[in-house]
Amino acid sequence: MAAVTRWDINSWVLQTWLYRKTLENFEPNLHFYQMGEKPTFEDGYNTVSWAKFTKLTVSVATATLTDWVTPSETAFNATAITASPTEYGIFVNLSSMLLDTSAINFVSWAAVEVGSNLARIVDQVVQTEVMGWSNVIYSSVDHSSRATLDNTDLLDGSALIKAFTTLQAKDAPLIDWYYVAILHPHTVYDLKKDTAVTWFIEASKYVNPEKMIKWEIWALNGVRIVVSSNVKTFTSTVTVYPTLVMWRWAYWVPTLNSMQSFITPRSASDSDPLAQRVKVWAKIAFVAKRLQEDAMVRIESGTSFA
Repeated sequence: MAAVTRWDINSWVLQTWLYRKTLENFEPNLHFYQMGEKPTFEDGYNTVSWAKFTKLTVSVATATLTDWVTPSETAFNATAITASPTEYGIFVNLSSMLLDTSAINFVSWAAVEVGSNLARIVDQVVQTEVMGWSNVIYSSVDHSSRATLDNTDLLDGSALIKAFTTLQAKDAPLIDWYYVAILHPHTVYDLKKDTAVTWFIEASKYVNPEKMIKWEIWALNGVRIVVSSNVKTFTSTVTVYPTLVMWRWAYWVPTLNSMQSFITPRSASDSDPLAQRVKVWAKIAFVAKRLQEDAMVRIESGTSFA
């Protein structure tokens, strides 16, 4: 009878553990993915469609009726938005000899790193789509373009007030009386150094702390502050940091196949006839799409963090 290795006994346990562990790494860290609405694909289809309706702007004069006179009709239009998913995946090869002889649990660490890396990729894909919005505020008193920003143009409380006011003026709905902003730690550093900021609510002191977003630290000037080191920066005269202030459903991230993770069984195959390798991998199929541009504003700034 062939010897049964420790790997053979525990493979099904590791499979279940890997899926759970990868999801733990994946979900909490996806701040940009988390903030998007997630419609579902219909069975048998690999595209999702929805309509974006034009906001009516009929004036008082036009809406005023005259007895016996039929008013002019008002055009009402909708734009169809469609999206098809792209699949993303990562896998690593582990030596069977390494798994049998090493005291280090390489499978567990591979699961952590694969899940974390894929999480960062997903959030970067979402950012590539949503950073294309034209609603921009430059956190500066003397500069009005990305190219002219320098490292004295810092994120401050007044920029958050401008963002909040901009969204309110466009009738962007609030999330529990707030908007949400995702900040890089370097811009959080600048915000904390703003001596004009004298009033904020710590997330732990919210009336409903159970509604906190992962890595949420403050509410300031009507904006809930969430921290992420995975915020993509822009290359300019200096490194420019974007801070997105948004309503939750400003964009959609429909997911065809949710996060999946696997360990390949240790068995002989055409590509591995001597069963010398084990693969740990994860994948997801999704797409990010801007939906309502009036529901998001981007603040751009430098940083004083050395």
